[in-house]
Amino acid sequence: MVDHEKMLALATIFTILAILTGISQADFTIIQVKLDKPFNITLDSNPTTGYNWTVDFNDHFLAGGNESYNKSHPELIGSGGQQTFTFNPIHEGQTIISAFYKRPWEDTAADERTFDIIIYK
Repeated sequence: MVDHEKMLALATIFTILAILTGISQADFTIIQVKLDKPFNITLDSNPTTGYNWTVDFNDHFLAGGNESYNKSHPELIGSGGQQTFTFNPIHEGQTIISAFYKRPWEDTAADERTFDIIIYK
């Protein structure tokens, strides 16, 4: 079995485990990326409400995590937009990016997303 097929098999197993343990499919995404090829994760956001996405990731597999924000309707006060996080895969393997949508002064997140990242050559 080639490395890419092994990674896909691992992702399938991880997905099944996530379903069995109650993680919602809407909150879980599998992303396959090529080593040293940057990729983005884009999430809907509205910082005017105080909420902001933050990400947690393993820097052994990924570099970056740089964030940018684009307003959907800049002419409308209080309108939302999208936060985009850019990552560069630096080691082959499988890792997780966890994203949390919360206000900085609150302990509980309003939304959480999990991204299973499969990095191949």
